[in-house]
Amino acid sequence: MRYLYILLFSIALAADDHSSEGKIDENCKDITKDNISERSFTNEYVGTFNGKRIEYTAGLKEKVLYEKDNPDAPQASFFYTEYIAKNGNQRPVIFSFNGGPGSASLWLHMGVLGPKVIKVPSNASDDGSPPYKIVDNKLSPLSEADLVFIDPIGTGYSRAIGCHTGEEFWGVNEDPKIIAEFIRRWITDNKRWNSPRYILGESYGGIRGPLLVSELRSGSITPIEVNGLLMVAPASDYQYLVFHPGNNSPHYGFLPSYAATAYYHDKVDTDKSLADFYIDSKNFSLNEYGPALLKGTRISSEEKNDIMKKYSYFTGLSMRFVEDFDMRVDASSFRKELLRDEGYSVGRLDSRYKNTDYMAGGQYSDTDVSSEGFMSAYVTAIHTWFADIGVEMDMLYQSGDSDVYFSWKHPTQWKGNDFGYVNTVPHIARAQRYNKDFKVYVSCGLYDLATPCFTAENFMYDNSVDMDRVVFSEFEAGHMMYNHQPSFDRFLKEVREFILND
Repeated sequence: MRYLYILLFSIALAADDHSSEGKIDENCKDITKDNISERSFTNEYVGTFNGKRIEYTAGLKEKVLYEKDNPDAPQASFFYTEYIAKNGNQRPVIFSFNGGPGSASLWLHMGVLGPKVIKVPSNASDDGSPPYKIVDNKLSPLSEADLVFIDPIGTGYSRAIGCHTGEEFWGVNEDPKIIAEFIRRWITDNKRWNSPRYILGESYGGIRGPLLVSELRSGSITPIEVNGLLMVAPASDYQYLVFHPGNNSPHYGFLPSYAATAYYHDKVDTDKSLADFYIDSKNFSLNEYGPALLKGTRISSEEKNDIMKKYSYFTGLSMRFVEDFDMRVDASSFRKELLRDEGYSVGRLDSRYKNTDYMAGGQYSDTDVSSEGFMSAYVTAIHTWFADIGVEMDMLYQSGDSDVYFSWKHPTQWKGNDFGYVNTVPHIARAQRYNKDFKVYVSCGLYDLATPCFTAENFMYDNSVDMDRVVFSEFEAGHMMYNHQPSFDRFLKEVREFILND
């Protein structure tokens, strides 16, 4: 369960040259606005994106934020990568981040949105060793909008500074407040108050994004309206993701992704297409399996046996295995069991991937073979691109940090939810009620066993969201659907249309 929310993660530990993530230096008060110089590395480029020739400035920059009640006292050093088109004036701006919590923004940045992207095998095979393939991204939304990739405190090069520690900003409540202040400063410093603004987040970004929209609109800073929220493989309601005893929501939410995975690996006996089989699995999950779980021990033996047979049919698991788990198979057990007879486990972030474990027995796989299949390529890509821009930094770029994840504060109570399942979807519904122009885009992958499509569909319908103002898009890919080339192409087409149709 340790990796339940570390959705895009590689462990890296580092200390900043003027920050303190742990103990506060007794001389911290000597660090003031007068002796801080924000670092900036930029280069000029020309590219063609969606048929448009764009001259733009690429830059890795630092923005230091100061205490609200003491504007001379620094509290956080944000590093971010921006792409600003020349002569763009009030173009739309997309503020983008990944999740974790504890992940830097390199995945969306180098995987799909930036002007340069890394290409890993589209067929879910391993990325191997360098050199990796870094190419021009001719479909980048830079054709329509300026891009700002945010590395939250404790990731990338971003750190707490002065008399502050990273832990102050690591939490469900704390995180959106400091990022909202960064966005306020960015639009002020860049004179972009009248530019359309979009928030785009992946994975835990489905928690951060709605909270950030709420904080910008009606939080503790100047009201800042948002045009749209884009969520990629979102984890917005933990009730649908946490396999706790007595919580049935993830079981009927994950089942259609089990079905898609079993179909992909030829573990189901059907003549139907993937699309039809997947729709059937959703109908079964919503109309039969979910209600059966609700009945608990009230279910009759005949009905339970019928449900188990159908569960076995859709998931490719044996009747005995389904019965042993009382029809409640968690994702880790499914990943290990599905191809056990072939000696493989399947991936978590992308269940198309498969590989052997040290031992074929046991309940859990050794690792997430899908993340092993692409992470090195992404880290190489971000450093290669930074070098091209002219970045010179001695400190380590933290693509992911376990300290951030394990120190993250999850409230035991969440705005009336006494059971502690963080749910940020009501903030989406509220933004819709009080902003007639606010719109939402949700994308997900059928082979995602971290934040499955049907869980996202369920929590969006379960929280008073106006679904007529939501674009909900499913892809035949995993958590990072853009690792699959056909999905990459369609995803960027839909993002571009989302911005253009404002």
